[in-house]
Parts: sequence; C-alpha cells; structure tokens
Amino acid sequence: MTFATSTPFKKSILALVGAACLGAASLAHADTTLTDNFTLADLVINKRSFTVGDKEFSNFDWHANGFFNDATGQLWGDLDLAAHINVHGEITNSGNYGLDFTGPLQAHPGDSASAQLTYTVRVLNPNFYLSDFHLDGDPLVSGANGQAVVRESVSDLTNTLIPLNPVGPLEVSQYVPGASVFNDVAFTQPGLRPTVAEIETTLLLSATIPGTNASVLHFQESFSQAVPEPSTYALALVGIAALGFARRRTADLAA
Repeated sequence: MTFATSTPFKKSILALVGAACLGAASLAHADTTLTDNFTLADLVINKRSFTVGDKEFSNFDWHANGFFNDATGQLWGDLDLAAHINVHGEITNSGNYGLDFTGPLQAHPGDSASAQLTYTVRVLNPNFYLSDFHLDGDPLVSGANGQAVVRESVSDLTNTLIPLNPVGPLEVSQYVPGASVFNDVAFTQPGLRPTVAEIETTLLLSATIPGTNASVLHFQESFSQAVPEPSTYALALVGIAALGFARRRTADLAA
C-alpha cells in the first residue's frame, strides 16, 4: 500500500507533531535524564542491556505494523522505524527509575497501526522488589473519531501475568469521542515480591475515519521498589528461632 502526502496534509501532520511534542516536553519537564539516548533498533539488534539507577533493562524486542514514513510514503519496516525511536533512562520527579521512548508513532487518516515492545526489568539490589509500575504518555487524536492507546502488561519470566492492583494492564489513551487518560499506576499484589519482570507494551492507533490523525509520540515507563515489610523479617526471625529451639530440644532428648 502506498500513501501520497499532500502539502495541506503535511502541514496538519507537522502541527500534530508539534502539539504532541509540547505535551511530551511538559510531561517530562521535571524528570532527569540519566543515560545517553539509544535507538530502539540498537537495543534490539545488539541485544544491549543497560543500567538506570538501581534497575537493569535488557532483552528488548519490537514489532510494528501500519506505520508510514512521511518522507517516502512507504510503510516502515520494524527496525527502520525502531531506528527513529529514541530511548533513554531517567529518574522521574517522583523518584522512580525508568525508560522514556520518543518517536514517530502515528496513524494517518484512513489507516490504523499497531506495535508491540517487550523488555526485561530487574532490580539489582536483592533486598528490594518491584512494588509498583507507572505508565505515562501523550496519546493524541485529532478529528471526529479515532483512538490512540498504550497498554502495559507485567509478567514473570515464565510469561505468567503478575497480579496487580488494580488489575492490569496499565493504559494511557485518548478515545474520540470519549475519555483521555495520560498516566496510570498499578501495585504488586500484597505478598508478592518480584525482583524481575517482563514488560509488554502494546500500541494501538486508529484513524480510519477521513480527517482523523492518531499518535503516541512519547511514552514513559517507570518502576518503584520497596523493602519487604518489617513484619516479614520478624516472622522470618521467629521461624529461625523456633527451628533452633526444636533442634536443641531434639538434641536434649537424644542425650
């Protein structure tokens, strides 16, 4: 499928991109960049891993469908598009370490597009666990009807969903007509203390009505960590003491 881009349409896309970028800038204004920019293609092709604060990110994978290169009018290939998506590590204004993704993720009028991103996040300090997950973004739809959605699911290394509260997936979205959500958070269910998780991010863009544009030019995923509650340590100490007492009593009886 080819796509011819008229001058008025180019102007509308530039206006859309400019508005979305301004929104992205305001969203991340208080955040602090901690790493150089990588391209998503570099992370995928070279199987690169890197550390942001107390967390390691690795095993990046990416697949995309329906995204057009405005310069050529042709569909982007997976890695061609990934080469135009910048990724950097940062600490958010709430003190969480995570990743920021920025790129030309948009569906043109009459089209829809989708993508799937996966990677692994690991807490480096064995005394901590992943306690909550944060998703922020700038989904933007212009026109009478359309949708721009980013969803984040959290699994363990066996691809089993980690129970979250509220129940996942996390989502930022704009539905026209409908509601808009620009940030979401979910907490690990009590009693669970995962130190590593598989993050699967799905992007769904729909602009099938003529005159509609849909984009997510920026999204951010960050993670909080916590120490197991003091009561957990207390129970462990009680268990160790009880075991020691049982062994000593057994030894006394044997004597």
